[in-house]
Amino acid sequence: MVSFRSLSAAARASGVVVPAVWSTVRRRAVLTAFALGLGAMGAPLPAQQPPAVPEPVLIAPGDSTLRSGRLTADTARFALIAYRGTQQQQIGSVIDVIRFEMRGDVPVLHRVLTVQRGMAALIDSTITDARTMAPRNHRTVQPQRRIALEFTGRRVKGSLGPIDVPSLPIDTTLAVAPFDSGNWDLLVRTLPLAKGYAARFRVYDTDSGLREYRIAVTGTATVLGEAAHVVIFTLAPGRESVVWISTTSGQVLQVETMIDAETMLRQVRQR
Repeated sequence: MVSFRSLSAAARASGVVVPAVWSTVRRRAVLTAFALGLGAMGAPLPAQQPPAVPEPVLIAPGDSTLRSGRLTADTARFALIAYRGTQQQQIGSVIDVIRFEMRGDVPVLHRVLTVQRGMAALIDSTITDARTMAPRNHRTVQPQRRIALEFTGRRVKGSLGPIDVPSLPIDTTLAVAPFDSGNWDLLVRTLPLAKGYAARFRVYDTDSGLREYRIAVTGTATVLGEAAHVVIFTLAPGRESVVWISTTSGQVLQVETMIDAETMLRQVRQR
């Protein structure tokens, strides 16, 4: 799944303004409507008591609830569409390729994610230990910069910088062993999703270091003709998305993110 930095970059490049925060009241109302399958322009909801939020379980690499067998080798294509009022604009596309491979005697997930906008492309290539979902390496090529990371438990080494000047070295030891922020959706798909399930997990982000992401499953809905778990994904306080994951195939069907009070960004799987 395309990272939120990539989504924001695609939106900005297409003339969609991306502010740091948006109205909390508006955001909560929209997310509630999404979770109930009403969409961004759904009818106002009656006043009601908010549902009890379960305490999220902490997930770390190697957790016993992680099951990479819930994933399948696949090539998925998505459209990136920005909605503002009654207008909509396709601002790009995503091709997501996942393969199971062996690196020595270790089974791994090899993922190549390509985000296309016009003639410009962002390519992410990652290797993840299929036994533990621990990241091994991450390579990113963008029009303006390159990223190369190697993960060994809590240690992250690599380089980051513009493509036309020497890169800056990265060598840091984190407080805990992280997941890869760019593969948050793969991690979520390996979890035992069900209504009421909630989890939190730490990830490494090249721009902000160690962060905590959270998910909560609010129920099910029909999306693209399939039954899907409705997952509220929290990137940070005030930054949330709604993710629909098929209950049968475990594939991501759709992701919706409010960019501002008037603009929604949708990533939708193409058949």
